[in-house]
Amino acid sequence: MAAPPLVASAPRNGGELKLYDTSDGHRGIPEAIFLTNVDEICESREPTDVVKLLQELYTKYQYMQTSMNSQRASLRAKLPDISSALETVNHMVEKREKGDADGSEYTYQLAENIWSKALVKPSDNVCLWLGANCMLEYTLEEAVELLRTNESNATITLKTLDEDVAFLRDQITTTEVNIARAHNLGVRRRQQDKAEGKDAAPAPAQAALPAPAAKAAPTKGEGKHGEVSYTWEQSNQDVQVTIAVPEGAMKGDVKVTILTEKLRVEHSGKVLFEGELASRCSPSDSTWTMAGSKVEIHLQKAEEKMWPSLLEQP
Repeated sequence: MAAPPLVASAPRNGGELKLYDTSDGHRGIPEAIFLTNVDEICESREPTDVVKLLQELYTKYQYMQTSMNSQRASLRAKLPDISSALETVNHMVEKREKGDADGSEYTYQLAENIWSKALVKPSDNVCLWLGANCMLEYTLEEAVELLRTNESNATITLKTLDEDVAFLRDQITTTEVNIARAHNLGVRRRQQDKAEGKDAAPAPAQAALPAPAAKAAPTKGEGKHGEVSYTWEQSNQDVQVTIAVPEGAMKGDVKVTILTEKLRVEHSGKVLFEGELASRCSPSDSTWTMAGSKVEIHLQKAEEKMWPSLLEQP
């Protein structure tokens, strides 16, 4: 199966970043490159830029996986029908060679949940469904040859798809690990910047009058959404949100929707977390990843300021 082209544009703060190798692609599937030294890669580019490129690659791998699984399911459904048709035609050939003039009684499906019986006399021809409501008459010898060819091709193709899906699963796993490592590096850098006081606003040289005391915005917090617990931490530029998901949850079953003023996390179609954000974020610059049984979300703020809370207060 030919894979759709995977193109990774270079981050704005760095040169070319190679995330996959097509030279020895597995039947057209690019092989994901494991990023051995994330710190070195992110020396001239932001970790969030790397995460965005990796997520683009991850999305395209998922598209390929869905397409292959659909093709594989279709073949698995058709193969028993082909084998059954071949068995029936071989039985008709055997009956003809024995000179059975009386024919044989067959049970066949007339409609869904309705079966009927028919007396079929020996014949040199048989009609086969070709699909798209099209039926064509063949001699028994031609029908046997056609069905054997179709059965052999379907078996080979199904085996090839099984191998491709297994290879693709490995590339998805490698990409997920790369996303997690780049995301964690970004978190560590932001924590380091915060510890060094880079997010603190410079104090005025001199104040003519003492300013009224203002309630400082919290830098971190925690809460519960139904039965789901979450924690969050912020700086002037971003917010880190960690939300617990059911034990053993897979990334493919989790859906995170980041909107300008809203955040939603779902698992297998069930909403685990949903709320209006206390201020606006930039969805295109925000990312998320899985770490064990937790979803870690990085929200890039639309404006550099401290939020009064994670979610809008009622």
